[in-house]
Amino acid sequence: MNINKEIGTTRKRSRKKVVLWIILGVIAVFCIITAIQFNNEMKAAYKRLSAYDVRTIDTEFGTMSYVDEGNGEAILISHGIFGGYDQGYTSLSQLTGSGYRRISVSRFGYPGSELPENPSPVNQARVFLKLLDDLQIDKAYILATSAGGASALRFMLEYPERAKGLILLSSGVPEQPRSAEEIKQLGMTGPPSFIVNDFPMWFSMKYFGFIFNSMMGSKVDSNTLYETMLPVNPRRQGVHADTEITNIDMMLHYDDYSIENITAPVLVIHAKDDPMAKFESIELLLSRIDAETAIFETGGHMIAGHGGDVNKAIEEFIDNTSGR
Repeated sequence: MNINKEIGTTRKRSRKKVVLWIILGVIAVFCIITAIQFNNEMKAAYKRLSAYDVRTIDTEFGTMSYVDEGNGEAILISHGIFGGYDQGYTSLSQLTGSGYRRISVSRFGYPGSELPENPSPVNQARVFLKLLDDLQIDKAYILATSAGGASALRFMLEYPERAKGLILLSSGVPEQPRSAEEIKQLGMTGPPSFIVNDFPMWFSMKYFGFIFNSMMGSKVDSNTLYETMLPVNPRRQGVHADTEITNIDMMLHYDDYSIENITAPVLVIHAKDDPMAKFESIELLLSRIDAETAIFETGGHMIAGHGGDVNKAIEEFIDNTSGR
């Protein structure tokens, strides 16, 4: 009986070892495949980033990089977090037809643009002005998405004579004044630091895309916006600056955002179910200024499913105000 029991125990141990080796083998294969995929896809991401016709300007805040293509009414985009000249230009291409001059500058710390000592929205607005001066553009439309809202609003308030109009697309806007302590208690105003690196972001997007869809409030086409969030490393400084400075500037310096003083036409495009730029903030904004609106019940932060209506709203807005 003892011999049979020992044989049975040995067999169980052998089976456990086999299962363990199988599990380890599967893990090893997964790691190898993941490493190959990461290497190939990141090479492609860096190649995409370098494929743009990027130009630079020297400013008091360092070198800034931008893309300037097309003809017609000039639209300068103030891109969101994890953006850059590539994300901004992709957004403009999707939002507007071919009859516009599309200008996309990497904000402070984003691809090709230096991070100054004080990367505040008001200083970013000065860079926008410098760029328009260098390009000899008298007036432009300013289009702001997400975290780009603060810099766009500062431009409208500081240099109203240089703006034909403001388009706020799923944009952050002034909500209410808060102290630094209150903001700290509210929690993060940006992503956790560990994910602001190539591999963690790539892995998360590759295998946990549903989390990003939940954050955005809709299913996002991974072949468009997400491709312009990678690579992450060249955007790291900009993401941290947005988290620590840009995203809280409108709360800390609420009185500096006297948006009632904006004289140019304003178009607000937003979805009520946006989980990132809350619609409640948009309602407060609309109670303070007169603006044209294109408000959608659904669509999340990307206003998914309403692309045609968004494009139409922007084009009609520009057509109706371009004579200013």
